[in-house]
Amino acid sequence: MNILDRYIVVTILKSVLTVILVVLGVVTVIEFVGQLDDVGTAQYGFQHALAYVALRIPRTIFQILPAAALLGALLSLGNLAAHSELVVMRASGVSRLRMAGSVAIAGAVLLVLMALLGESLAPSLGAYARQVRSQALIENVDVANARSAWMKDGDRILNFRRADDGINFGSVHLFELDSRGALHQVASADSAEIDREQRWVLANYAASQFSDDGVTSSTESRSIQNYNLSLELLGFSEVREDLLDTQGLMQYIQYLEQNDLDADRYITAYWARISSGVSVLLMTLLALPFVSGELRTSGTGARLVLGLLIGLVYYVVAQTFESSGEVFDIDPIVVAWLPSSILFGITAVALLRIR
Repeated sequence: MNILDRYIVVTILKSVLTVILVVLGVVTVIEFVGQLDDVGTAQYGFQHALAYVALRIPRTIFQILPAAALLGALLSLGNLAAHSELVVMRASGVSRLRMAGSVAIAGAVLLVLMALLGESLAPSLGAYARQVRSQALIENVDVANARSAWMKDGDRILNFRRADDGINFGSVHLFELDSRGALHQVASADSAEIDREQRWVLANYAASQFSDDGVTSSTESRSIQNYNLSLELLGFSEVREDLLDTQGLMQYIQYLEQNDLDADRYITAYWARISSGVSVLLMTLLALPFVSGELRTSGTGARLVLGLLIGLVYYVVAQTFESSGEVFDIDPIVVAWLPSSILFGITAVALLRIR
């Protein structure tokens, strides 16, 4: 990497870092204010809110990095264009491809950062933050056993056991007592989640009911139960794709496929995590055509608005595709890669039109 490459890369990375710090500051403050409503509930105190927000910082950076890459590149390259530095580079014999290569190096650095965050740091700390919050918000929780957690909610006693990744809780076991305090029912499920009607959806549910006439057993691949239990309990039971590292995500996908369970949601998350890294590189490259054209003499405000608009559109499109994939039964790989593929096409055409 020569002096020109180093100059362009450092300029872009400085601007991206500035954008990340500004956006992160705003998002963190908003998130912390949102946690204040729960301060004072059960054991959830001010220190828990601070820890929760701090632990989620890597996850926040992972989410905003594609848009921050575009904004930072637009601002830094736009500043170079406004001072005619890009014009001097082109006049000195630096080709369009050569300049794009320098910008791509900065994008590659951001891609590596994105991969490091998504591989382990963001999901593991995010999962731990959720666990800290859930434990503090729920009374009667015993987490002395590192492999499971016990809690009591009325006449129900629940046991959440840790998944193989050592962070998330996987299977859930439920014990129900009758009015006399005797055991009425024992049930278990591989995982649990809440649907739109606030009902518990249990995967691979098995239950045994005890009565004076004997024991009655039943099994269901998917059972819907109307438990009057806190939503915070899902912090122990739900296997969320965004809180699994890449290896854990692959292992869970393999587990679901081996047991003939629906893995589309997790397959989509796996490929979307990879395509998000690629989008960081594409977003960085996309800034070059804009600052080489009509935005060359535009002010910082115009470039900022354009970057925010493009970043917002990409985020909305990507989230829409991810959400609609399961609804319309679209192949998970197509769902995950289509937004990045569209972005790639737009970036390629824009780069070819640079004079």
